[in-house]
Amino acid sequence: MKRLILVLVILTIPLAGCWDRVDIDMRGYVLGIALDAYPPNPIGQNTSELEASPEEEEPLEKMETQAGRPKYAMTVQLPMLKNSQTAGSGPTGGGFDGSSTWEITQIGDSFISMNREMATRTSLLMYYEHLQVIIISDEIARQGLEKVMDFFVRDPEMRRRVKIFISKGEAKRILDVLPRIEDYASMYLSLIPLNVKKTSRMATDTDLGELIINIHSGLDFVLPKVEAIKDEIKSSGGAAIKNGKMVGWLTELELEAVKLMRNLYRGGVITVRTPGEEEGLNVLEVTKAKSTIKPSIKDNVPHFDIRIKVEGNYAEDVNIHTHGQLDMEYIRMLERTFKKEIESLCTRTIKRMQEEYGADVLQLKRVLQTKAPAYWKKIADQWDEIYPSASISITADVTVSLLGLET
Repeated sequence: MKRLILVLVILTIPLAGCWDRVDIDMRGYVLGIALDAYPPNPIGQNTSELEASPEEEEPLEKMETQAGRPKYAMTVQLPMLKNSQTAGSGPTGGGFDGSSTWEITQIGDSFISMNREMATRTSLLMYYEHLQVIIISDEIARQGLEKVMDFFVRDPEMRRRVKIFISKGEAKRILDVLPRIEDYASMYLSLIPLNVKKTSRMATDTDLGELIINIHSGLDFVLPKVEAIKDEIKSSGGAAIKNGKMVGWLTELELEAVKLMRNLYRGGVITVRTPGEEEGLNVLEVTKAKSTIKPSIKDNVPHFDIRIKVEGNYAEDVNIHTHGQLDMEYIRMLERTFKKEIESLCTRTIKRMQEEYGADVLQLKRVLQTKAPAYWKKIADQWDEIYPSASISITADVTVSLLGLET
């Protein structure tokens, strides 16, 4: 009997309450993180201006390090819920400056120490379960992503679906944006990729989990580029990542070509000049795009045959009047024109990736690993030397449909 009572008493201990409970108003819900090299330049200042003011006091953001010197600056964005528009405080909110967010920048040499150092400046406990975006400056990305991502992978509160962006210039500037349609710049930025079915000029599959898989697999890849002004953020184009380091930028059109070739195209438009018309333009709204990559080996040299099949609607003509000539012959002519444009764009993009960056953003390495494993086993250690001269051919097939018109 005594043993039974003892067991019952022990079983009731876990039911006594939430021993690790933290009240909502004591949490700092981090929505976005920006990673910069130290020192970050405040908006409107450049490095020379900062260096010209040595008499300024040491900023609160700088922490005493135990080893090495401060190398990074981490900025977290916290929502000030009582000041947000959704709290009923008007378009600019309330509070001491009307801001709906608080951006805390901490300077140090490791990210977990910077995270803990923030406890000396706020009573809130940093909480990352609701983190939406991580923005990394191009300066940091060129030094190596793996150097700065370990903390975010290890922390149990970090979700693998957090979106990753590379900023042109200081990453903190993205969080400083005061958006017109959202309370928080982090939320604003995290929602932009939802438009990937409308435009092909932004990168896809770029969350924290995918980034880590690519790095650990030794694959080259593309991360989305992001820029900002005072009240607007734009995500288009991308950063080419090779061996975990950024090696250069992809233009919007180059990113479009990469997505076509990698079977990642979700929607967009393709524009060509009308044959025989100096000012005329024809626009194809792509409704379906599919690509395949077939490798072949000849004389121990790899060749890749990339076939792209595109279907779309004849969406618009500009500076010309075509309604009287939209017969099947004209449509076939347009299909050939769109075909040439796609093949030309993809060929130019591949050439630049091979010759200028040496970045296998099409992940042809993975194609060989899965479709020609015996060959890959022989040349795995030589791929970086083989890739720039690998033979790649592009073949496009375009089908144009008319929408709302009779032929």
